[in-house]
Amino acid sequence: MSDEKLKLRAKDAEDIQVISAVLQDSIVPVCDIAFQQNAETFILVTQRLRREAGDTGASERICCALTMNGVKSVHTHGIDRKESESILDLLAIILEPARVLNLIFAGDARIRLDLGDWTAIVEDFGEPWPALCHPHHDNETKKKP
Repeated sequence: MSDEKLKLRAKDAEDIQVISAVLQDSIVPVCDIAFQQNAETFILVTQRLRREAGDTGASERICCALTMNGVKSVHTHGIDRKESESILDLLAIILEPARVLNLIFAGDARIRLDLGDWTAIVEDFGEPWPALCHPHHDNETKKKP
């Protein structure tokens, strides 16, 4: 796979759709979620599944930070911050017209960000490693060998 590191900036709903696709199936340790209220900054560090190379057989993961600036408040559902070793599976990121960003995780867990004037940055860091498994979604067609 490529040694290129991903770096994206989002300013609107269309950009968020791209980020959602890039981060789909990321795993997120609860301990790697932070909100800096005074700075209006929300940070989420994921272990992203790299899909840039297409269907080359081997899957890789890489650490990737999502930094949201302009966050007024954060609300969670189904996430116990005391269980810092828990792992969340990111399914989608959805921007609502009312300046609300929803991060949807498996098991009905959610994070809602109330936004002011916002920007988002997604950036890989560190070195990739082989993924132990590749997520499969029921709506995907199965490939024949």
